[in-house]
Amino acid sequence: METFIVYVDDKQHALQQIVPMLHRSDSQIPSSRWILVGCPPKFNRHSSRWLSRHALQQWRQDWTEQNTGALVQVLKDFGNAVSVKTVNGPLADYTQQLRNELGFARVVDARRPKLSVNLAPVTKEQPQEKSNWILPSGFLAMGAFIVMASE
Repeated sequence: METFIVYVDDKQHALQQIVPMLHRSDSQIPSSRWILVGCPPKFNRHSSRWLSRHALQQWRQDWTEQNTGALVQVLKDFGNAVSVKTVNGPLADYTQQLRNELGFARVVDARRPKLSVNLAPVTKEQPQEKSNWILPSGFLAMGAFIVMASE
């Protein structure tokens, strides 16, 4: 049985990444095991100050269930075993922890790329790419001001 660890932060993007990888399970082809790892957005320091640690963990669990529900259903329809987890901490360390528990597993980074943010690598072997689209906010504000002034 092949094992996949999939990091998800957007359900539509994850569906577009995962569905082409699936194939119908026949009697000769063993089903796969999929571990979906939800990567909920982080609260900033000021908003998280007003919530208890338990409330934050509950919100993270609820967010993960909402954003992996459709993917879980699709994977189960193809005859795969699915479990859902929520990451808390560095992704590379969490991947290593899961690999220690599960043995060999393929890692799929199905997180949506963001324009001005470099995503953290999910494994220590994954090359870290710097985004060429990162612009200082002053340039963006100046560009918006010039566009408004020209109209």
